[in-house]
Amino acid sequence: MAGAFRDIFLFRDYLRLRALLLLVALLAFSLYLMRFFQVISTYPPSFFGMPSAASLVGGVLFGAGMVLGGGCLTTTLYRLGGGSMVSVITFCGVLFGGLASAALYPYIYSFAGSTVLFSNKTALEHIIGGAADPVLAAFLLMIFLAWGWKGKRTRSQTGYARGYLAPWKASFMMAFVITALLALSGRPLAVNMGFEKLSGILSATLLPSVGEKIPYFHLYSPRLLYGGIMDGGAGPAIDSIAISQLPLMAGIAGGSFISSLRLGEFRIKRLPPARQAFSAFTGGMLMAVGAFMAGGCNLWHIIGGLPVLALQSIVFVFGVAGGSYLGTAFLKKQVLEGWRKGGLQWKTRLKTSSST
Repeated sequence: MAGAFRDIFLFRDYLRLRALLLLVALLAFSLYLMRFFQVISTYPPSFFGMPSAASLVGGVLFGAGMVLGGGCLTTTLYRLGGGSMVSVITFCGVLFGGLASAALYPYIYSFAGSTVLFSNKTALEHIIGGAADPVLAAFLLMIFLAWGWKGKRTRSQTGYARGYLAPWKASFMMAFVITALLALSGRPLAVNMGFEKLSGILSATLLPSVGEKIPYFHLYSPRLLYGGIMDGGAGPAIDSIAISQLPLMAGIAGGSFISSLRLGEFRIKRLPPARQAFSAFTGGMLMAVGAFMAGGCNLWHIIGGLPVLALQSIVFVFGVAGGSYLGTAFLKKQVLEGWRKGGLQWKTRLKTSSST
């Protein structure tokens, strides 16, 4: 997902964005079928809130963060399993950002509540009416994608890694898996609260005096799980968050670790240059704060909310697009140009020492 937004501004490449839009279209269609056959009890799902300025600002922070951090929250876990030290730094940034978000919870909650854009409306359907809107949106997206992928060069790319899967094929596979998950659990994928819980566990273990003073770590909110209501929160307790998001996080990192071992590609990379390390840590922190403000990460909003045209998710996506542009501009100017200048200086010193 990070590449889908980043590649637009960095390389003018739309391949991954088309694959992401295809995934959203397929999910919109499958969710409508689930609604039609009453597999889903509430539609649009009740766990999406009302959109606010916090959704937009959170999207901007998250978009900038996932570009600077080298990927979204799930990408960080995936690369962590492969031994990436950059992702280790991003992971630490996310945990620190989770702690900062929890401390700022009263202010963020107040900001979100005072800047609601559409009161008592959580989905586009509530504004324009009509149960067929998600299906119509899905077919329109598919028509656009079919036109965009009419040529082979825009439909796929050459994969040099073993096990490479064309993005459009991955979209179909992911749509099937996510639809099955929604049918079984009734909730979209998400990992942002899992990171918050890790921050809560670490603060309670390493900084108990700090954790005790943060009210957010002692709040428990009702969440839908397997068609019922269970309490969950960021505190160090076994609850709905612990049994739904932490296993997903462990599965992503663990699956990547097993895959990299199987392919003989696992290795602990060396520490990145200072500029990249700063970018990674900052990106992780921004992602955590952005997801907290927006009420969910990119998985929650793009895969879960966008297919049902949840207003909160639509606003979040606009913010992510803007934040990705800002993050890419900063990355090119401060990080990539710094590498280029550093490389030129290194080459100049090498030539001087050789001639001497």
